[in-house]
Amino acid sequence: MTAKPQVSCGMHPPGQGRKTGPPAPGQEEVACKDRKGDIRFTCAKDAGCTLESDTSVFTMVFGDPVAGPDECRLLTDGQTAHRLPLAAAASGREICVQHRNGDIALLVIVTKSTAMPDIAFVTADMTVWRRAG
Repeated sequence: MTAKPQVSCGMHPPGQGRKTGPPAPGQEEVACKDRKGDIRFTCAKDAGCTLESDTSVFTMVFGDPVAGPDECRLLTDGQTAHRLPLAAAASGREICVQHRNGDIALLVIVTKSTAMPDIAFVTADMTVWRRAG
């Protein structure tokens, strides 16, 4: 009996581990059936890198730093953007996130490298306030 290779979700050569960025020739996209409420980092050569979610909305904070969940709630209430381009997000930039269940999060960009979409990455610190919305 031959064992089938384990397939993780994301973009990767069939049967191999995860890879960020858009699928390259010979790669396939594998849907993540267990990803509910995820914030995804995606990059496309023609569209740049973005944060995306099916269940949360995003607002980039410009100006003074956000103090907490009340400010993030004010900034995200009424938002419909489930996709946030990261072109203007430098290190230290804050992003408010509101999940449809009421959770509020403050995402702070630590490191961002998006010049080459095939090897792009972002690291961030996240604080979550449960049911704060």
